[in-house]
Amino acid sequence: MRKFFLLGAVLMMALFAACSKDNQTYDPVPQFNRDVDSIKAYLKAKNLVAVQDSASGIFYNISYIGNGVDTVKSTMSQIKALYKGQLLSGAVFDSTGTTPRDLGRAGGLISGFQFALTKITKGGKIRVYLPSYYGYGPAENKGIPANSVLIFDIELTDVTNP
Repeated sequence: MRKFFLLGAVLMMALFAACSKDNQTYDPVPQFNRDVDSIKAYLKAKNLVAVQDSASGIFYNISYIGNGVDTVKSTMSQIKALYKGQLLSGAVFDSTGTTPRDLGRAGGLISGFQFALTKITKGGKIRVYLPSYYGYGPAENKGIPANSVLIFDIELTDVTNP
């Protein structure tokens, strides 16, 4: 029993040491402000128009609202969509091509993608410009650098609500 207690104590110390990186904590606010400035500069340089959501700070442009009936009603809604995800550099990191992809539950998607789905209905098309906070934040993910602004072109092809 004493060996298990000692092992547990050693593991706890290792956990605390790994979590305490010189008492530095990630502050998302400065990064968010840089991301918003980058998005504004991108929109201006490309002569694009987008609305900034006052609550979230996410920029978006709806090209087609959809059928106006079939909406994503909860995080349990099942989603099928066409989409393309890219960085501000134009590098595409994911795309469905011309075949809709079953994305599973809306709640399983990054928060910026979830936000976009609330703005359109089935058949709707939207482009969102996501500050990194609404994407993968300070973590690198499958070739997407940490703190990356993400751009998604999304067409909601089907939604099934529980």
